[in-house]
Amino acid sequence: MDRALGVPVIRRILGYIDSGSTAMAERPWKNDVSVYHSPDHLTAETDLLFRRHPLLMGLSGDWPKPGDWRTDDLTGVPILIARGNDGILRAFLNVCRHRGAKVAQGCGHASVFSCPYHAWTYGLDGRLRGIPDERAFEGVRAERPGLTALPLVEWNGLVWVMPTPAADGATRLDIEPWLGGLGPELASYGAQEYHLYEKRLVPETMNWKLLVDTFLESYHIGFLHKDSLTSILFGNVADFEAFGPNGRIVFPRRKIERLRGQPESEWDLMWNSATVYCLFPNTLFVTQGDHLEIHRVFPAEGRPDRAVMETSFYIPKPIANPEEERHWKANLDLLMQVVLGEDFPAGRTMQIGFTSGAQDHTVLGRNEPAMIHYHQSLRRALGLHV
Repeated sequence: MDRALGVPVIRRILGYIDSGSTAMAERPWKNDVSVYHSPDHLTAETDLLFRRHPLLMGLSGDWPKPGDWRTDDLTGVPILIARGNDGILRAFLNVCRHRGAKVAQGCGHASVFSCPYHAWTYGLDGRLRGIPDERAFEGVRAERPGLTALPLVEWNGLVWVMPTPAADGATRLDIEPWLGGLGPELASYGAQEYHLYEKRLVPETMNWKLLVDTFLESYHIGFLHKDSLTSILFGNVADFEAFGPNGRIVFPRRKIERLRGQPESEWDLMWNSATVYCLFPNTLFVTQGDHLEIHRVFPAEGRPDRAVMETSFYIPKPIANPEEERHWKANLDLLMQVVLGEDFPAGRTMQIGFTSGAQDHTVLGRNEPAMIHYHQSLRRALGLHV
C-alpha cells in the first residue's frame, strides 16, 4: 500500500489499541443460516456470482512466458488461459469445437493445443489450426474458427476472467468499475513483479462462504488462535473500509507499536500488519511484509456443504538457495497449519450447527464490520433484502 494511504490506517489502529476497541459497524446484524445450507440459494449464487462477475484467476506470474498455459475448473465451467506468442494473455472455454472434450488438462508450456479425442488442433490464440480429414467437415472451419473466447483483463499484474462469453464476442474486460475505487491501492503493490512459489488445493465439507468468513474478522484470534497467532497478531483489533462490495481488513501485528517512536514519514503498514482485501465475490488477496497470498474459494460438487479453496503463495523473487526455500516453506506451512488445523475444523462444526434447527439466523456483532458488509453485499447482488 502507498505510504500516504497507510499512515491514516496506522493512526486508527494505534487509537484502537489505546482505547481497547476496533472498527465497528453501526449495529449488529442477523444473517439467515439458510444461506449456508439451502440448495436453492446455492443455485442462485452459482448463476449470479460465479457466472456474471469477473473472478480473479491469479497473478501475471502464473503465466510468465509466451506459451505458458493453465486450466481452471473451479468456477464450474472449464477455462483455459494461455499467453500467446505476442505476449497477450487470453482466456477460452476449454471445450473442443468438435465434440466438446477438453483440449488441455492441468498446466504447462506449449505452442498448440491438440484435443486428445480426434486431434483437432488450436493455437495459443485459440484459432483452429487443424482438422484431421477435414474433407469430412465441409464449412465447419468457417462456422467455428476457434475456441470460444472469454473476457479477460491483465491489469497491474492481476488477472480476471468473466466465466461467461460476452454476447457480442468481446474479449476485453474493464475491471475498474468492479473494484469500487480500490484500483489505485491494488496497483500500488506491484503484483506484476511477484513469482508463484506454490499452489495448494483444499477441499472442504462446509459451505464456501464459511471459508471466506475465516479471513474477515479478528474477534476469534484471541480464542481459536490463542496458541498460534496471539504472539503475532492482536485479537479483536482490526481496521475496515468498504469499496463497493469489496473490502479491506487490516489486522495489526503486535510489532506495530514500535511505530510510536518513529516519524510518520517512516511508517510502513505492509510490514506491520496482515492486510486482507476481500475481492467480491470469492477471493481474498492478502498482503504480508514479504509476500502475497491469493485464496480463491468456490462451491463444489453442486452441494451447499462442499467447497474448495485454491491458495497461491507469491514471493518477490525466484528462490536462489536452500535457505530461501526453507524460509518460504515455513511461511506457507504456518499459514496452512493455522487455517486447516484451527479455522476450518471450527467451520465444519458450524455447518453441522446450521442444519440442526438450533437457530434460524446468526448474529454478527458490531466488531465484525467486514463480515456484515460482505454478507449484505452478497444479498444485494442476489436481489435479496438486507
